[in-house]
Amino acid sequence: MTTLRIVQLYPDLLGVTGDRGNVEVLAARASLAGHESEVTLVDLGEDAPAEADIIVIGNGPLSALRVVRDDLASRREWLAALIGAGAVVLAVGGGSELLSEGIDLVDGTHLDGLGLIPARVGRTKQRRVGYVVADTSDGKLIGFEDHASLWRLGDPAIAYGTVTAGNGGIEGGFETVRVGSVYATNVQGPVLPLNPDLADALLTQAFARRDAQYSPGPAHAEIDAHARAARAEIERLAVDKRFTAIQL
Repeated sequence: MTTLRIVQLYPDLLGVTGDRGNVEVLAARASLAGHESEVTLVDLGEDAPAEADIIVIGNGPLSALRVVRDDLASRREWLAALIGAGAVVLAVGGGSELLSEGIDLVDGTHLDGLGLIPARVGRTKQRRVGYVVADTSDGKLIGFEDHASLWRLGDPAIAYGTVTAGNGGIEGGFETVRVGSVYATNVQGPVLPLNPDLADALLTQAFARRDAQYSPGPAHAEIDAHARAARAEIERLAVDKRFTAIQL
């Protein structure tokens, strides 16, 4: 048995779209596979543990991004070292934008990012709201999007999902970025309860860095059945285009 070490950064400021739910899914699925989890919440100015297997950075408004940006930048060396050692990062919404090269705001100003993802994010006057479905190497990514951002990738190969319904947050019809073990997504809700295949992909990578195995089994079947039912209904609504973009 291996203890999975999960760190969530700024859970109060960057947690507006149920991002603690992503942490709970990771811990629960690890437990069902026979592993323990240790969850550490790190707020502004607090020390982060030296080691982590998964780092979760949630979503928040622009005001929150301004508040946490300098603190997160002070942790860049820590983050980069963990990523280089195979740690997994799941970043959602505004939190993910801070990992890019920078955010270009609608008023012409800029917010510098950490440069861990080769992309820039442009804030837009059009808000993309609704269900989204994207094809990925780990199956369909399904969930809810609510953002006014458009990612422009420095390397097209880092696009993780091709949008088949909804809008997506990446120029060219894509959604979610993957750079090695770093995942940046605009899929909210939170994302992992609806996407067990993605959760399992993150867990597989996280345990592999500890020379441990993670395998979903019969104990996962019941919760995965609930996810499949919800995903089917969301995909139906997304294809029917019940939601659309909102002009701000």
